[in-house]
Amino acid sequence: MDEISENHGFQEKILFIKDLRPKDNVRTTLLVKQKELFVAKNGKPYLSLLLGDRSGEIDTRIWERAEALAPQFEEGDVVAISGRVNSFQSRLQLVVDDLVPVSASEVTLSHYLPAGPENLEELYANLKKTFEGLPNQWVSQLGLLLLNDPDIEKRYKICPAAKTIHHAFLGGLLCHSTQLIHLIDLVLSLYEGIDRSLMIFGAAFHDFGKIYELSYDGKFGYTDEGKLVGHIAIGISLVDRKIQLLPGFPTKLEWQLKHLILSHHGKLEFGSPKRPATIEAQLLHHLDDMDSKIESIQRLLKSERNGSNWSAYHRAYDQYYYHPEILTQTDT
Repeated sequence: MDEISENHGFQEKILFIKDLRPKDNVRTTLLVKQKELFVAKNGKPYLSLLLGDRSGEIDTRIWERAEALAPQFEEGDVVAISGRVNSFQSRLQLVVDDLVPVSASEVTLSHYLPAGPENLEELYANLKKTFEGLPNQWVSQLGLLLLNDPDIEKRYKICPAAKTIHHAFLGGLLCHSTQLIHLIDLVLSLYEGIDRSLMIFGAAFHDFGKIYELSYDGKFGYTDEGKLVGHIAIGISLVDRKIQLLPGFPTKLEWQLKHLILSHHGKLEFGSPKRPATIEAQLLHHLDDMDSKIESIQRLLKSERNGSNWSAYHRAYDQYYYHPEILTQTDT
């Protein structure tokens, strides 16, 4: 057995799942996304794992020392592994001979979790500039108080917008909020009487309670606070705390800003405590819904299709999607 020493030297990740080929001997670090201990037909225990990095996922088995290795790591851990790549039922499978956990302080999170192409520091700086230029000074001050909070800033820059459904990558929430601001400015050129300051606030902060609702220091998941309270209530609490630091903040404006957060899911059955009751809240709901769905569908269309003109099955939307570009390329 090719055992990995404690000083395994895997911290600088250079081999990714996308690079793996059948019969490769592998020594690298991967994120544990799923972990289950089973018993084979011969009565011998084995570990079934789903390991991943930012480039993809691979089904994994540990056949030897499964019971001894199982307590040493958990889902969400990064582990250093040695093993080999097989082809099983026309898919790659990794068979691991040895495995040791890697300290979270020794890894670069972006190597293991999906990330978008955008420069997150630049996006965040531009978001601050947007609030600096808002005509409503109360909204501007409140937005900047939130964005300049060190803990909010640190989390907002890396938080995904969702665990799986849309913008499920590091910085996904910030990318989603930024995209909403772009959409708002396009749409407002078509309609009169809609308050841009309110809309920008709604775009930036409708979902920002997710920075505490979601966990993203290992695999994407939910915190205890997220499960017990939820991002809408968390967001309202965060806004409320900052408003207390702005003496004289207009009460009716406070109600409208909070209403944007409370109603952005659109319907009570979709988790909104309130239905949209202002034109800004109604527009925010529709743009938010559109952006999340289109991003999710586009990401699906870019995933593996095995030569088919149809996407894989989209669980959230309960259907497949036809991609005409593939047919055009095939016909030509």
